[in-house]
Amino acid sequence: VWWNKIRQNRKHKDRLFRYLFQDKRNLLELYNALHDSNYTNPEELEVVTMEDVIFMKMKNDLSFIIDSRLNLYEHQSTWNPNMPLRGLFYFSRQYEGLLGAEDADVYGTKRVPLPTPEYIMFYNGSGMEEDRRALYLSDSFSMGRGSGALECTCQVINVGRGHNRELMDKCRRLWEYSEFVSEIEANIKKGLGRDEAIQSAIDRCIERGILTDIL
Repeated sequence: VWWNKIRQNRKHKDRLFRYLFQDKRNLLELYNALHDSNYTNPEELEVVTMEDVIFMKMKNDLSFIIDSRLNLYEHQSTWNPNMPLRGLFYFSRQYEGLLGAEDADVYGTKRVPLPTPEYIMFYNGSGMEEDRRALYLSDSFSMGRGSGALECTCQVINVGRGHNRELMDKCRRLWEYSEFVSEIEANIKKGLGRDEAIQSAIDRCIERGILTDIL
């Protein structure tokens, strides 16, 4: 079962996030919560998640198109200031693939329409006290933010316990994820081993009615 795989991998937070939101219904609920939209048909959501790109060692968590947006959702439990750079690589590859599939003429006289990119990182690690933070590619440029001809923005959303309450109220699955991971972390801080911490969190969340359909 899936939690045995989580026990065997120290990236259990990432695995669980992908497991929950690879379900189109949950992913659509999350999208609606972020955008105050009310889509009801999961089939309107076109999943375009990329597999490993070997030479770049790239892999993204969840990517999909809806409402003329190309959405990239990633989960991180360790801080990475290079997310905008990764986003630049990712969107470049995705646009290349999308336009190739449509046989678009980028050398023609007509503008080629593109889905609007949106890059969100859901973060539940340490070192971030605010609810949200924006990361900019141009911060990595020698001349600083706003310089140069390129920009890629990554919106970081803190999904740790107690953060972004309004968003959590709108998306129960995200709240359940946050609570389950927080239970694991609290157990580890108490001195429990990882396996025991996860099992205890499973038992506690079932008692609280959290993720009961899969736990």
